[in-house]
Amino acid sequence: MGTNKIPKTLNGNFVLILIITIMMVTHSHGFRLEIKNELSGRYRKLVYKCWSRDNDFGWRQNWPGQYKDWSFAISLFHTFFHCHFRTGYGRVDKKLVVSWDLKDRCGDRTKCTWVVKKDGLYLRRWKTIFFSNKYGNERWNDYIPHDVLENRWS
Repeated sequence: MGTNKIPKTLNGNFVLILIITIMMVTHSHGFRLEIKNELSGRYRKLVYKCWSRDNDFGWRQNWPGQYKDWSFAISLFHTFFHCHFRTGYGRVDKKLVVSWDLKDRCGDRTKCTWVVKKDGLYLRRWKTIFFSNKYGNERWNDYIPHDVLENRWS
């Protein structure tokens, strides 16, 4: 009778794969990516197409005030969405990277909003402002949008 040995394929690598799998499952949360049309002026229709490695969302169009959002699970790794945006003011081809870093940049832990305006594509960030009553003993938060230009129309 010999000694029982762990096969070489499972030796050490199995533990590493198990740890990575557990980290991916525990760090996977629901997340939304939103594209909103806030165009003004003569050319107000937005036409765009977005896709990722796994999904092709096809061509869509929005009028001012309309938006489209996608929900998906975000893992430890990046998710890339490639988008072509077309308006009467020009076009932008943008890779929207969804990652833990971007969630912090957006200021909202569950959603990132990309806003299309007359001069280009913006990432909407939310700033927190703290208010208190005149006695200073009651505080509440208010969130205001702060749009940061990412790309101008070409």
